[in-house]
Amino acid sequence: MPSKLSPEQIDRLRKEFHQEADKTLDQLFGQDGQNGLVTFNEREDRACEEGDRLTRWLLEEHLAVDASADPGEEVDCPLCGRPVPSASPEDVELEERKIKTRRGEINFERAARRCAHCRRIFFPAG
Repeated sequence: MPSKLSPEQIDRLRKEFHQEADKTLDQLFGQDGQNGLVTFNEREDRACEEGDRLTRWLLEEHLAVDASADPGEEVDCPLCGRPVPSASPEDVELEERKIKTRRGEINFERAARRCAHCRRIFFPAG
């Protein structure tokens, strides 16, 4: 279940998004109004690259606020369905994970969980 963000957190993300969108616009238009792009293929390639970069940024930020990324959040084991008690968030080491998306590779952090019943380690979906 996604975390509910405060209005202040939403405002912070909105400002960061606008900064990322500004970078995207600069990559397309630059100082000369075309940023050296001449052919339609060059323009389309750059627009797609920048759109994909912005999409990856949005995905990474969305994953970062997902409640399942929180080591203090109790989750159910995907194998047996029993609740897995949460560890002390201060003691949990987050592991960087990579995932290949349709728009390229993104990074996010998750805490591994261990089901005492199944004796399996898993990463909560999110």
